[in-house]
Amino acid sequence: MKSSGLVVADHRAAALYQVTGNVAARIDTGTPAEHAGVLTLPAGDGWAFADDLRGELVVHGDGRRHAIPIAIPAEHIACDPIGRYVAVTTGTGADPEPWSDLVTVVDLRSDEVARVRCRTGEPGVTIVPDQSTGRLHVVLRHRAPGAVEAIPLDDILGAGPHVPVVRGAIIDDIAHDGHGDVVDPRSGLIGVATGRGLERFVVERGVPRAIGLVEWPVPGRSYYLRSDSEDGVALGVVRGGPPDPSSWIDWTNHLVAVDLQNGGIDVLSLPGGMAFRFGEGGRRAAVATIHPDGDTLTSVRRDSAGFCTAETLELPPLSNPPTPGRVPWDVSGAGPAQRRSVAVDPTGTWIAVTRGGDGEIHLIDDRTMTTVSVPTDLDEGGQVFWPGGRSDLIGR
Repeated sequence: MKSSGLVVADHRAAALYQVTGNVAARIDTGTPAEHAGVLTLPAGDGWAFADDLRGELVVHGDGRRHAIPIAIPAEHIACDPIGRYVAVTTGTGADPEPWSDLVTVVDLRSDEVARVRCRTGEPGVTIVPDQSTGRLHVVLRHRAPGAVEAIPLDDILGAGPHVPVVRGAIIDDIAHDGHGDVVDPRSGLIGVATGRGLERFVVERGVPRAIGLVEWPVPGRSYYLRSDSEDGVALGVVRGGPPDPSSWIDWTNHLVAVDLQNGGIDVLSLPGGMAFRFGEGGRRAAVATIHPDGDTLTSVRRDSAGFCTAETLELPPLSNPPTPGRVPWDVSGAGPAQRRSVAVDPTGTWIAVTRGGDGEIHLIDDRTMTTVSVPTDLDEGGQVFWPGGRSDLIGR
């Protein structure tokens, strides 16, 4: 079984496991920031996560583990195209309202750290080269009000101690509800998911510049994006239907692929219900959908012309699924409503999908399912990922 190398993080139980065959062995402890996700580093098999309890960026790779202090609670995590610099933005944590304005940048070659203050909020982040000069910029995507801000990386690294305020060039030609970011490592082109569509930007002469909106081809919007860095394609699940999250069983879902450079679109219908974050690898996407009529996993293959095949597989039910009529991430008397995390291995051969709350991972290869148990519950679905694939430069 070539599932070896799959890493499973239980952020509620502060445990990380690696799956070899049918056995999951603990390889680390820590509290990975669930919203920031895990960052696959461009070179080798390195990967990193923000520990939201210890306040550390934890980096695995080259047979070693090391940790660098960062500001928390971590909202998003991203690296530059060669994986030397990692930026971490801060979010709300356990507070319902944004309160932190801290941004941390880590130089992985030297472990040196720079911390600055920017705009309070929950910013998305990318690190991209200027189209004109090649100079690296930390690009923050703000919302409510919407804006895109490009800060020269050198300005942050040279800011000095005492966490000074550092700002960059800003444009506000973006919707106020941005949620979901993607970057093409080859071109430095940034995509942001908003209610208007996929909004695209580049940094040119130190200033963010909008280069065009690609409207969603079906009703609704995407809230989460992944990147196929080989093709420069952004993938997202567009959610339609009632805006009230308590009506989640009536949500519609479509998998949408957008060519970041030319705006070309492909779209595929998915089962209805709650489709949370999905997996992508080796020109294959996998989407788990939760619904009272049965949970499904849709596996979609792509080629240069777009989506070419799709298969749907029934999944064993969650013991404590979301309740119809309540928001799907609500907490019930039996504990948190559960969900699933999905990953596709870098070759597109294997799919891993968790059974949140039940401490299980289903490994799927050509519609054959093997179930692996872990010692902890995987509350809220945990996180699963395969190190060593192509990096899309943003934590997932």
